Formats: sequence, structure tokens, C-alpha cells
Amino acid sequence: MNTLEQKVLSYIDKHTDELDQLLTELIKIKSVNFDTDGDEEKCEDLIMDQYNSLGLEAEKYYPTDIPGILENPDFLAGRNAENRPNFSGTYRAPNAKKKVMLAAHTDVMPIGDESQWTVDPFGGEIKDGRIYGRGANDNKFGIASSIMAFKAIQESGIVLESDVVLESYSDEEYGGGNGALAASLKHKCDAIINMDGGNFEIWSCSMGGQILEISVKANETQDSSKLVVDALLVIREELQTFIRNRHEELKSDRYFAGTDMERSAFRFYEFMAGYGGMGVNLDRGMMSFVFYTNKSQEHIQKELDDALKVIKTRLDEMRVSTKGFVPRTRFFHCLSLPDEDGTLQNIKKAAEEIVNRPIQITGACLSDLSLFLKHGSPISLNFGIIRDFQLYGGAHQYDEFVDQKQLHEHCKAIALFLIRWCGAHEATNI
Repeated sequence: MNTLEQKVLSYIDKHTDELDQLLTELIKIKSVNFDTDGDEEKCEDLIMDQYNSLGLEAEKYYPTDIPGILENPDFLAGRNAENRPNFSGTYRAPNAKKKVMLAAHTDVMPIGDESQWTVDPFGGEIKDGRIYGRGANDNKFGIASSIMAFKAIQESGIVLESDVVLESYSDEEYGGGNGALAASLKHKCDAIINMDGGNFEIWSCSMGGQILEISVKANETQDSSKLVVDALLVIREELQTFIRNRHEELKSDRYFAGTDMERSAFRFYEFMAGYGGMGVNLDRGMMSFVFYTNKSQEHIQKELDDALKVIKTRLDEMRVSTKGFVPRTRFFHCLSLPDEDGTLQNIKKAAEEIVNRPIQITGACLSDLSLFLKHGSPISLNFGIIRDFQLYGGAHQYDEFVDQKQLHEHCKAIALFLIRWCGAHEATNI
């Protein structure tokens, strides 16, 4: 590492308490996503103050402010996007020829049953080398890490030679995406590093997929739920080919083979009979499911249409009707960045130098990487320290936390990447 790089890393080492404190303050903000609405605006004061203190062009805007976004096929209606802002902090380099975005989302999942937490979900408690709280690893560490990485460069008297956008975007959870879509359309960047990644890995392929639901209704009033249960079981049976296809394609995909993505390529979320209105309606039922895929939206739609034809024929014979599959999320597109890409190799090398071990290149779960790759820059990737969903303290889990050491290492890797990707020189006093 050269002298400038060593100077920045030394600064971060001396200011890790400041990085930790910034994350705890972010955790204390209850910016919860409620699916059709969210409290991301509560982050405004803290994030905008941080951007202003760094001398960035600080801007608050709403996804619906972006011209043409409502007509974009990847815009997801019904999410109250006009009231859920993004926050941008832009650094303008003299004579810049390229621009990079560091992105992380402000929204967090609800805490669930608070009695299952052993710490205050919004306390930002630090103990035993961990920082606890909802959003600690999904994804507020990314906001703190990017701010601190840029500050370390600035405070070390280093001038970056490319433009940098620090973007805190809204509505990622529950399959949202309008915040990431807006950021992609607003800031045309040469590269985008989305912090919504995990395990100190580089995620360079976005997982495709969607959550769908399908409802059934008996044509005559029922005195039990037997008929609608039978109808739902017919749907499940006719989806078996679709399910097998999803597992087989990921089993042979180098990004996802042997991962949790392959194992959970199809999962039922809900299976309900007798619901709706006041009381129980025994003549109706519903099921929802999530699937992962590396196929196109058109390919998947053809498979579902074929399955639905058979389903409707069988349900008609049972005197049960359905309106077909209804999206509960947008469709996530499967797109990828080649391993040999210079930006990918840049951040990989920076991360490996920080942790002194190989960094894996793999695929993402359903994330906004698909939107960044499609609408922002074809040179986009995820790099972060989110813990797996099934682990104690993982994303969306009780006692969510980040490891302090990993947080500090992530910040240093981002700072090192910025210096190398942007180009840098020491400030001269006039």
C-alpha cells in the first residue's frame, strides 16, 4: 500500500469508536418498512447532517420526483413512494471523468415479537464485540461504513479525482425497490457498490425471482373448508414441475449451486383456507410462495401460464374458480457482472488486503442489485457484512447484530477501493 492508503487506514483505526457510534445512532432511528408504507423519512436529520458536514451536495428527494419512473416497468405501485425519500450526498471532483455510487438502504424490517429480543431492538447496544439492533447488518452498517470511509479520506488530506455519490435509499424490504430504481435513474454512474451484501463476499450476480399468491373460491357456499383445501392441494400438485425446474437450474448455476439459494429455490409462505371479511369464509382459500430463478421474466411467465391452464381446468371440474397468480413483489431480474471486470477485481483486491484471505465471488439473494445492474450501471455489485437469515442475529432475526471487527474491516476496504478506483492525490495548501 502507498503512503496515502496507509494514512487513511490509520485514520479509520484511530476513529473506530466514531464509526461504531454512527451506526448505533442510525439503529436508534425507527425507520421501519411496513410494506405499503414506511418511516424512512425519520433518517433525514442524521444522514443529511452527516452529508452536509462532509461538504457534500446533500439532497432529499422522493422516488416519484424522478421523471418517467411511474411508467417504468420495474416501478412497484402501492408502496407510497411519494412519501418515502432517498438521501444523496454528492462529491464533485475537479475535472472528474467518472462517477461511483456507494448505496445502502435506510428501511428495516419490523422487530416482530419484542419478547424474543435479549436487547433493546432500537438501542444500538454495544457488547462483546458486537453492535446490536434492528438494521445493524441489514443495512445501516452500509450507511455508516460509506460515510466514515469518505470522511477518513477527506480528513487525511486526500483529494479524490472522480465523483462519488453516497446514497441512502428507501423501500428495499418486502421486495420493494422503488428507492433503488430512483437512485439508478437519478445518478448515472460508471459503477455502483451496493452495501446490501453479506458475509464479506462480493455478490456479482443478482438472483431472479418473485413472491406470488393465488386465491381460490368455491362457486357455491360451503359448510367446511374441505373443498378449498383440496383446490389448493391441486395447485400445489400442478406446480411440482415448476418447482423442480427452479431447483435444477440453480443446481447447475455456478453462482448458486450448493448455497441456500439452491436449497430454498421454492418455498411456500402461506397456505390458508377460510379467510376474509368479518369471520371465516369457508368458500375461499389462498397460498403464496417465493421462487428463485436464473431465467428471464418471459420464460417464467410462460411456465406459469402453462401451469395455470391445467390448474383452471381441474378447478373448473371441482366448481372452484381462480383469477390466477398475483404478484406480491416486483420481478427480480437475474443479471451478472463478469469476474474479470476491473471494478470487481479492484474491490476484491482491496478487501483481501484488509482481511488477508481470499474473498469469494458469488450470487446475491433477492436484492436491489438487479435494479442497479439493469437501470443504474452494468458495473454494479453488492459488498457487505450482512449475516445469513438463518443465523442467530442475522438479517430479519431477533438480536440482529454486526461484528465490530468486520464493520471496521468493511469500512477500510471501501476506503481503499475509493482511493484506487477514483484516483487520488494529496491536497496542496495554497
